[in-house]
Amino acid sequence: MSDEWSPESGNSTARDEERPDERVLDPANLDAERRALGQRFVALLEGARDDEVRALADELSPGDLAEILRPLDVADTARILRLLPPDPVAEVLLEIDNRSLSALLTLLDVDAIADIVEEMPSDDATDLLGELEPDHAEQIMAAMDEDERAGVAELLQYGPETAGGLMGKEFIACTEEQTCQDAVALLRALDQDDLEETHALFVVDQRGRLTGRLPLTVLLLAERAEPVAEVMEHDPLYVSVELDQEEVASFFMTHDLITLPVVDHQMRLVGRITADDVMDVMEEEATEDFARLAGVSVAEYGEQSALRVARSRLPWLLGALAGELGAVLVLKHFEQSLQTMVALAFYIPMMMALAGNVGIQTSSVVVRGLATGELALYRIGRHLGREVLTAALVGLSVAASLSGLSYLLSGSLELSAVLGVAMLLVVMMSAIVGAGIPLVLNRFGVDPAVATGPFITTTNDLFGLLIYLGLASLMLSHGAGG
Repeated sequence: MSDEWSPESGNSTARDEERPDERVLDPANLDAERRALGQRFVALLEGARDDEVRALADELSPGDLAEILRPLDVADTARILRLLPPDPVAEVLLEIDNRSLSALLTLLDVDAIADIVEEMPSDDATDLLGELEPDHAEQIMAAMDEDERAGVAELLQYGPETAGGLMGKEFIACTEEQTCQDAVALLRALDQDDLEETHALFVVDQRGRLTGRLPLTVLLLAERAEPVAEVMEHDPLYVSVELDQEEVASFFMTHDLITLPVVDHQMRLVGRITADDVMDVMEEEATEDFARLAGVSVAEYGEQSALRVARSRLPWLLGALAGELGAVLVLKHFEQSLQTMVALAFYIPMMMALAGNVGIQTSSVVVRGLATGELALYRIGRHLGREVLTAALVGLSVAASLSGLSYLLSGSLELSAVLGVAMLLVVMMSAIVGAGIPLVLNRFGVDPAVATGPFITTTNDLFGLLIYLGLASLMLSHGAGG
């Protein structure tokens, strides 16, 4: 069986040709150098010195060039990219933020974009086309080579957040009956750059079902006439096309993988996922969790209008507003206690701030533990107990400090006692809420990251006020009765 990805012999690209030595930017002065180079590009464009623009771009690595172009006007960026061959442009586009691609690609010719996409790995090409409007993506695909178009069209059928959406079609497969010499011949048919990204061959049977894996190190030491079936690794690790990308990333980290085959429901080999794909997933998931922690939308990262940003934040803030209205009702209910001892009101901000901070700390630790798999189900009780004990120790320290401070300021033992006991209970309650809500959500299949940020803070504000003012009212009524 021949390799799934068959590069056309003799199809040279700019990458295959000798390129000038890349300019190495000074890491200690990176931002300043990039700004200076960006200004140099703009000056060359204004002078219509296209040859110098092309020469300067050729000196830079794709990553540096992408960072230099990022702050430039989209029209200027498009002018620069039009001067470059498709292969380096493809590398640059892979480094540019996806949210900037749509505007940039609308300024490039469809045929030119098709040539660029054909130079990309199939998974990256699929991601790029998936960011575009459907009509625009269809126009580009219509201009692509038939084989390239078929591969991308297949990948577009899978969900973007599944293993099928992550995988690429660039893999080498051989059959069990082939010899190691045949496997070497498949590798020799690759270009040097493609060979650098190949770490193993996948072995399939006559029906295309995955049966083994042949690392290059094993192939190098094997006898050339030896059948692949005798030297391959049996029962290789794999994932199904439907597996969620977070689970794929966790699987990669658990087994310390570089590449992983992807199979369909009939165990047929359909693609491969590489470590760089998983790194992108981890960055994406971390960005989402950070956004939820702050109570904002991921869509705010990048160039968004003020109206769009406001619309994305409103649902979170309206939810927080509804919760804080509950806190207002609590204050209204305990109005008589506050009038009896006005000093109680002075410490409300401190109670609410401590409750929110403890809740955020605890929930962040739990959410991370659930996301990385460090917090196993059988250890949840132990972890929850540790968080409560930690909160008790913190609460005792803070309560003692607050009681002493309040006594120095007011001279009231009664107020100091209320503040100390209330602070201890509020801190412990906040830890329980901060740890418990993510665990409950995870138990019911809901992403626990939604429990962080405004949700935890608002919940703890409400319960913190109930504990503080309820305890104060109880002590005041007991004192009055005495």
